[in-house]
Amino acid sequence: MSKHNNEPLAEDIVRLADSLADDNATNDDELRRQLQESGIDPDALRARFHHSATQIVKREQAASRPVPLALQQAIEATRPADGSEDQFEDQSENQSVTAIRIADHWLDRLLSPLRFPSNLETARAYRKSSQLAKSDQQQLDHLESELNERVKKTNPDLDLVALVSESFLRRFGLDSRDRLTEIAEEFGIDVLYRPAESYDGALLRIRDVQRGCIVINSRIREESRKRFTLAHEIGHFVLPGQQEVSAPCKQQRIENWEADLYRPELEANRFAAEILMPRALMAEFVQSEPSLESIRSIAQLCGTSLTASAVRLITLTPHRAAVVWSQDQKILWSKPSAGFVRWIRKGEVRENSFAAQCYRKQIVPDRLAPVPASAWLHEKGLREGAQIWEQSVGLKNYGAVLSLLVIVEAVEKRK
Repeated sequence: MSKHNNEPLAEDIVRLADSLADDNATNDDELRRQLQESGIDPDALRARFHHSATQIVKREQAASRPVPLALQQAIEATRPADGSEDQFEDQSENQSVTAIRIADHWLDRLLSPLRFPSNLETARAYRKSSQLAKSDQQQLDHLESELNERVKKTNPDLDLVALVSESFLRRFGLDSRDRLTEIAEEFGIDVLYRPAESYDGALLRIRDVQRGCIVINSRIREESRKRFTLAHEIGHFVLPGQQEVSAPCKQQRIENWEADLYRPELEANRFAAEILMPRALMAEFVQSEPSLESIRSIAQLCGTSLTASAVRLITLTPHRAAVVWSQDQKILWSKPSAGFVRWIRKGEVRENSFAAQCYRKQIVPDRLAPVPASAWLHEKGLREGAQIWEQSVGLKNYGAVLSLLVIVEAVEKRK
């Protein structure tokens, strides 16, 4: 489906989700009756809505964009009880195979000495340098539109970051994080370490030539952050659509998961997380309830920071959990799991949280413990006395606190 047709559909689904989440929405029985009278199968429509809405959520989460709360609630409300949502999974199987081949081919061309187009958009080459006749231009525009339409129909929800990182791991192995400098050299990239005051990493490249140089700030204290920065810069080099990215990456952009962060930076962070902490190694940690103990184990296994390890665990966990980064007693960003389905506050850290105690240099529990849910969540829709489980740790090198939040029992008001 073409982009201009797909976006209104997504908007319609989100609007419908708002309606489904509304307490004053049409009675279910009345709605079923109206649909049946119109010749529409309510159960089939419900399953189709659930599948489409779920795909939109996956796409938004993959792009590290916030998902409307009403949409998440509507997905839960329309989940088929008989597992009929599985009927749509087979339709995407062939699309996945095609997408994997595209990602593999992209890396093949990066490793090739030959020049190639800098992105996946249609590339044009005209034999005549003079202005084209209007009719010829219209014909080429039409053919280009048809080509793009076929590509998008084959791969409607192409997540290039995930596909390229998976292809990277297939080619270089799950232990590629230990050989990043050597792998960079295979791409024609030199890795240098230089003292810097205003950036953590920078990618320098020669336009239209597969050569480049990554400069890492040698003043970064933690080896784990140096490794993440190197993986991040490699991401800028290999990810489609980022061949024009050239600005140095400041400290605030590396290992930052704020939803409105510049898209190429978010994508490079995602790529780094995927290759440093492969999904295959995360399975044992994802099965249990998130904890700082698990996060520390991931950090030790993969040579990553607590922050990157926490975000990776939250990205994959089926539990209702979130990680929050605050600095100088202000919440700067948060990363919720797919099932968290609550808005986390921004602004000042609340006094009744363990994070606030960290800033006051007080002793805090070394495991998850309950605090008022309102310490972290917007009060709207919270039941009286609701609690959320928190574990916080201070990061003195950054004047920051990393907080893990887990919803153990429902915090929402009972209808």
